[in-house]
Amino acid sequence: MKILSSSQIKKVDQYCIDYESISSIELMEKAAKSCFNWIIRNKSFFKIKEIPFIVLSGVGNNGGDGLFLAQMLYFFGAKISVYILSTSNHFSNEFLIAKKKILRYNIPLRIIHEGEKFPFLNKKSHLIDAIFGIGFNRSINKYWKSFFHYINENNFQNVLSIDIPSGLFMEKSQNFTGIIKATHTLTFQTPKLPFLLPDYEYYVGKWTILDIGWKKDFIKNIHTKKFYIDNQCVSSIYRKRKKFSHKGNYGNGIIIGGSYGMIGSVVLSAKSSLRTGIGKLSVYVPYCGYEIIQSSFPEVIVKTDKKKDYISDITISSSNINAIGIGIGMGKNPKTEYALESFLLKIKQKKIPIVIDADALNMLSNRLELLNIVPKNITIITPHPKEFCRLFGKWKNDYQKLSILRKKSLKYKIFIVLKGGHSIISTPCGHLYFNSTGNPGMATAGSGDVLTGMIMSFLSQGYTPKESCIMGVYLHGLSGDIASKKLSEESMISSDIINNIGEAYQKIII
Repeated sequence: MKILSSSQIKKVDQYCIDYESISSIELMEKAAKSCFNWIIRNKSFFKIKEIPFIVLSGVGNNGGDGLFLAQMLYFFGAKISVYILSTSNHFSNEFLIAKKKILRYNIPLRIIHEGEKFPFLNKKSHLIDAIFGIGFNRSINKYWKSFFHYINENNFQNVLSIDIPSGLFMEKSQNFTGIIKATHTLTFQTPKLPFLLPDYEYYVGKWTILDIGWKKDFIKNIHTKKFYIDNQCVSSIYRKRKKFSHKGNYGNGIIIGGSYGMIGSVVLSAKSSLRTGIGKLSVYVPYCGYEIIQSSFPEVIVKTDKKKDYISDITISSSNINAIGIGIGMGKNPKTEYALESFLLKIKQKKIPIVIDADALNMLSNRLELLNIVPKNITIITPHPKEFCRLFGKWKNDYQKLSILRKKSLKYKIFIVLKGGHSIISTPCGHLYFNSTGNPGMATAGSGDVLTGMIMSFLSQGYTPKESCIMGVYLHGLSGDIASKKLSEESMISSDIINNIGEAYQKIII
């Protein structure tokens, strides 16, 4: 799914008006109807005819959406109060039409002008925010900032923002004063970029994409560098197994890692590789890991370093290896760091896809020039935010973080998977992919090891690096979502993610 800018969204709306025989008012009513249908079906808005609604409307098209929604709730039997915030001298034609319609009915309506005393807003109400839309990109004055603060401090039953919380910018960083804090945001057709960034979680709340019937053929021709990974995307990548296939068709991969006390990370990574469908798997560990791996997985070929407690020299034949995962639980012994550098130099000309994670990333942060010798366009690194910071430096806000992410992928010609809520994949050509699956229960030790094993498995099976990243983060998150529903987020461990990979596969096979 494409993530569009505000100007691109306006172009799609205009296309619908020009070529789909639908007026701007009808499109607005369609948007309001989709919000109305969501409200009457959602458990958060229980006792819809008993708990009153307050609608805060701006004077643009977003305000028009709110006024049409207010009418629909009124006709349904809800108690409605409407406040129009006169934040500008410019009124959109669609807003004026919606206002004219609502004045026909006995709906309490008041206009609030700048400088007036704030009205009493019953905090036992549901509040609908339809003040500013996606085109808003400027700071508001002191009065309206104070009014928004007054709203945020009221602790309403629910605060529902239409399309985007009012005051939130679509495409650039901002001061956080003057943004409505929504408990729910209903947005149209495509996610908005700030919804996917940690800085804005507090303002967006739970968000839902509503379909208002955009023409998909037109959207296909819109160019963007940002995408949202959904089930349809992953299903189009997934390759169904053929009846007469054999293990050789699904690749030969190797996981290199482990140190004394950290062999469990290799166990997790190996198990996730197997559960994701790799044909043949080897692991390379220090000698202390031999019995642990051999007893845990009869399916795995175990190769050991000459040192007992750490890796000192990675001596493997890469002639028949399809993909490599390296760094899991390796520790930071100076001899291990030298072994990593020597190994990267050995495989530089081999053109073998490689996933670099965990301690290998921490070693690279001390020798960043080593990123110049990794195989171009087929290397994937999978840092969590602190590892990313150690590698490439701090950022002031999430938009700067995205800029750094893209620049480093372009510079080193690598794929970067920045782990976290809505894990972000950055490609060597500068595209960003945001994941749609996953939950806070996955913030547990070993979760990243599981992901590394999954991505390496997909590489071994012949998926491209981009496909492997997309498949990996989506299935990883989906497995975690399934586990959280069975167990709760608090009680999850990384093995629970692995144990639900099979069920996650069943959900993408359509």
